[in-house]
Amino acid sequence: MFNLSGRVAVVTGGSSGLGVQFAHALGRQGADVVVIARRVEMLKDVAASITEKYGVRTGYYYCDVTDSRQVAEVAEKIVADFGKIDIAVNCAGGGNCGNTEDLPDEKWHKTMDVNINGVFYCCREFGKAMIKNGYGRMINISSMLGSVGMDFAFGMGIPEYAASKGAVCNLTRQLGAEWARYNITCNAIAPGFFASEVSPVGNEKFDNFLKSKCPMKRHGHPGELDSAVVFLAADESSYVTGQIIGVDGGWTCI
Repeated sequence: MFNLSGRVAVVTGGSSGLGVQFAHALGRQGADVVVIARRVEMLKDVAASITEKYGVRTGYYYCDVTDSRQVAEVAEKIVADFGKIDIAVNCAGGGNCGNTEDLPDEKWHKTMDVNINGVFYCCREFGKAMIKNGYGRMINISSMLGSVGMDFAFGMGIPEYAASKGAVCNLTRQLGAEWARYNITCNAIAPGFFASEVSPVGNEKFDNFLKSKCPMKRHGHPGELDSAVVFLAADESSYVTGQIIGVDGGWTCI
């Protein structure tokens, strides 16, 4: 069950954080894995580690997902080098914190460029390859904040991040409806708080806030997203599309 041998998986934002975890999870199940991001040296190390551990074929490519031309070019390169794209995990993202009344235009646009424009460009270009082959598993990485707001006890606002992740959720639903006819599923994973380069996890004040808000009273641990991405990438999830899978310690159930 959940054997991904023979599949080609692409992970954006694959140089660090959750992107690395997703790439390893897919490689562990037998998929050939392509990681793309802007930090090529880090990508190189990630790809080498996956090949060494799991014996699968890997590749890595520079790409700024906010540049639609670059996304189109890298999709063509992947198909040329690997023959197809079966699975795409659109993980590249970022955000700023700040109160709405003080948020400058440039921060709003920067977050939207990465978190929704970048996801759209990747869905469009990777989706073309999937449509051509009549098969695909598109997996977008949203956030629990795509479904709920953040209590101001958090200490600051986070409007552009929440808005962008909400957009990812509904883009996912729309593509699930559009692409079902092509044997392509499109789903999203909506994580709670996990450690990353930009996450507040590890900050004592934030961790105390998290304990007061999250039913499990903790942040997510490495590996706790693996089962969700593997399930959505596998043939066994063929009747699941347009869904937002929360992995948040129960945050959004209350």
